[in-house]
Amino acid sequence: RLLSIENRNGPNAKESLSLKKPQGCIHSWKLHDDYISGFANSDDGNTLLASSADCTISAYDLRMAGQHNQPLEKIARRSDDQEDELLSIQIMKNGRKVVCGSGEGVLSIFSWGTWGDVSDRFPGHPASVDALLPVDQETLLTGSSDGLIRVVQIHPNKLLGVLGDHDGFPIEKLKFNANRNFVGSVTHDSNIRIWDARILSDDFEMEAEDVTGENAESLLFEAETTVEKQPSATSKNSDDEWEDMDEDMEEVSDDDDDDEGG
Repeated sequence: RLLSIENRNGPNAKESLSLKKPQGCIHSWKLHDDYISGFANSDDGNTLLASSADCTISAYDLRMAGQHNQPLEKIARRSDDQEDELLSIQIMKNGRKVVCGSGEGVLSIFSWGTWGDVSDRFPGHPASVDALLPVDQETLLTGSSDGLIRVVQIHPNKLLGVLGDHDGFPIEKLKFNANRNFVGSVTHDSNIRIWDARILSDDFEMEAEDVTGENAESLLFEAETTVEKQPSATSKNSDDEWEDMDEDMEEVSDDDDDDEGG
């Protein structure tokens, strides 16, 4: 297995990172001029992609990397300068497209294997897109610095709706839980919010207007807790606490069903 680590320390730390590999590091590549903002890997595990604030992405052939004494140009490819910071990256459309969120709110779309320049651009976000989370091969969630979690369709490019709002605080990360019923989001406001992802089902497009309308509160489940009050990951009662949370979520679901039946 290969573990890749993002470097958000910027160019000032590049010398210590590129000249000497730390213990346990089997490969170290210096291709970018600014921090690495995100990673994505192909399903077959042969290709690693990286987005960077230097306005480029890079693609690494891990099969070539496994061969000794291969020059960097045999292992990696780097895109042209996109003239905008690339802050997030995900693989979509069954591996045929790579989507990057940018500092100006444009989704830059690359075709797989054509790393020089984008094949499409999807404008529409009023602020930077710092987080991407695939829902399926055509749909993803975007976390923007304007605090909104949007639902976006790729090819055809379409804004489907808004899943949640962090009251203007920039969204840093989005993650599904194990059964993909809920989406967690974190921002600069020190809160964790949990959103009901069941609306992201096959018939979500028909309900997109409801998500941004008066019914949004009944469709979305939100639980926020300040970071300072989070239980320790090593707490002896951690399993019980997760079970209690699951029970609370089930109660909320039951309440929603009762409301709809009434």
